[in-house]
Formats: sequence, C-alpha cells, structure tokens
Amino acid sequence: MIVTFEEEKKWIYEILKILGASNQEATISSTVLSEGDLRGYSSHGIMRLKYIIDGTKHGTLKIPSNPKFKMVRENIGKMDGDHGLGHFVTMKATKEVINICGKYGIAFIGVSNSNHYGMAGIYAEKITERDMIGIILSSSDPIVHPFGGIDPIMGTNSLAVGIPFKDGPLLLDMATSEASRGKILEAKRKGQKIPENWAISSDGNITDDPATALSGTLNPFGGIKGFGISLIISIMAGAFVGAEMGSKVRGTLDIKEICTKGDLIIAIDPYIFEDKEVFSNKMESFISEIKNSRKIQGVEEITIPGERSRKIRDLGLRKGYEIDESTLSELQSILFSYSMNCPFIL
Repeated sequence: MIVTFEEEKKWIYEILKILGASNQEATISSTVLSEGDLRGYSSHGIMRLKYIIDGTKHGTLKIPSNPKFKMVRENIGKMDGDHGLGHFVTMKATKEVINICGKYGIAFIGVSNSNHYGMAGIYAEKITERDMIGIILSSSDPIVHPFGGIDPIMGTNSLAVGIPFKDGPLLLDMATSEASRGKILEAKRKGQKIPENWAISSDGNITDDPATALSGTLNPFGGIKGFGISLIISIMAGAFVGAEMGSKVRGTLDIKEICTKGDLIIAIDPYIFEDKEVFSNKMESFISEIKNSRKIQGVEEITIPGERSRKIRDLGLRKGYEIDESTLSELQSILFSYSMNCPFIL
C-alpha cells in the first residue's frame, strides 16, 4: 500500500492518542516511527506499533509518562525515562544534550528506564541540525553471539554518528550485527532465504533459513572487530548509564518484560579545535576526494553514510512509499483484539 508521510503520521498519532498519549508524546513518536518507513527501515516504522500497544496492555510501557532529568556534572546529565515511549524519552534527552553542549562544548546524557526508540540516526541527525556532532549508543536484547561463541549474549547494539556537512549531515547509523532481526523477520514473511553470514542455528551451524536464524543467534558484523565494538557499546550504554548488560537486557523485543536497556547520547561542538570555516573546508575537500576517487567496475557512485537514506527519504516525500500489506493486517488484528476502533486504518 502506498502512503504519504503525513498520512502515516496521522494514523500513528491517532492510535497513540487512543492509548492515552499526550500531544507531545504522540507527535514525537508518530514522527520518528513514520521516518523509519519513509527512509526504508520498516523494522523501525509502523510495525513497531504492535510493540507499543502490547506494552501498554501488559503495563510495561507507560503512556503517558513523566521522564525526569537531572544534572550529575556541569556537562553530564541523566534521564530516567519513567518507562515511557522511547522516541519521546530519547528526543527529550537529545534536546537537553544540545542545550548543555551549547554551554560547554561537549555534553553527555545517560538514559535508562526507557523503551525502543526507533532509528538511532534520527537523534544524531537532530543534533547536527544545531551544528553539532551527535553520537548515540544503545543496547538491546541479547540475540547476537560473541565472536567464537554460540549463545546469544550481545544485543544488536546500535551506533549512530552525525557530523554537520553542507550537503546534509554525514550520518552513520548501524547495528553491530551482520543484519537486523527485522530484516530476518521480513525475509521469513516473504518466504525468502537469507545470506549465510547473517546468523547461525541454535547448535552453531551456518544457515540461510530465516526461521532457523530466528531460533538461533545473529552474527556480529566483521567477526571479532564487530564483537569488540558491540562489547564497548554494551558497557557504555549499560553499566555506565545505570542500565543492564548482556543477558540481563530485556524489553526491546518482548514487551511483556520491563525494558532494561540503556542509551548514551553525546553532543560535541565540532569547532572546538578548528575554526568553523577551516573545519568545513576540510570536510568538503575530504568528502569530494572520496566521491571522486576511482570506482570498482559496475559501481556508479561512491556514497557516504546517510546519503542513500536521504535520497530514499526525498523520493518518499515526493511520491509516497510502500507499507507492507501484512504489516497493516497484523496491526488491524491487534487493534481488533484490544477493541480499539481506528476506522481510518481499516
């Protein structure tokens, strides 16, 4: 089904209002979720409404919520999310980190007692809009094995970094697994095989079957290097901010349990060491060197992180974009099961 960005936002906004969300909660969360679908990351889009609805019914996700922020150092803060909507909590923390960075040149905010927040890159991008470098670290449920192991101990632990640039921010947004669980779910739904480097079975064997992968564990990207990065994120978005780590992280996949993951949000003034004009000229020269360098046969363009997603977003805003019919059918079913009347989406 082809929808527009504004249509999808309205759907999600109205459902969140039915659940009791404040205008601010519903506006922020509907925007972030719709951005997920608009940018081609359906696993972080409207399909996440099932998670939210289930969470409110199980009492593990609070709507409305009252996140509490406090300063712990002059440029370091802590956000207790009150188990509210992750998009709302994280955006509040992002605004706080921007304000603090404006005063001190660098700021850190740890977030705990929150929930799944959609695309990490949204918050890093929000920081770049204020001409700052944004870094987001986040942990998640254990579905990735450590390098050389079989058991799921690591999360897909995401990393997003946004750096201001004249043509739009350089925006890295990645999980530390070879593929997201959402992509494997999508392959299963479509009856497709998956690449053999995405996951292993529960007994440690290579598999291209999405169902076997979902009952097994995901591979860290890049072998021991990806595992090492995921390990660091586990600590920095875990014990460092007062959240859990490893097998004790819960609630980002199964909302029947209280979410125990953590996030670390960092904002940095990129002009601390270099004048803005000097920094910007060096960035432009470097990116130009990359994009104009020699290409492998068959490659039409070298793109920088965030560029492809930005093009998909621009196209979606002009022409609309597709939401999978099975996703809408599943959403309709859960709305019916909870006797929620949303005629505009049926």
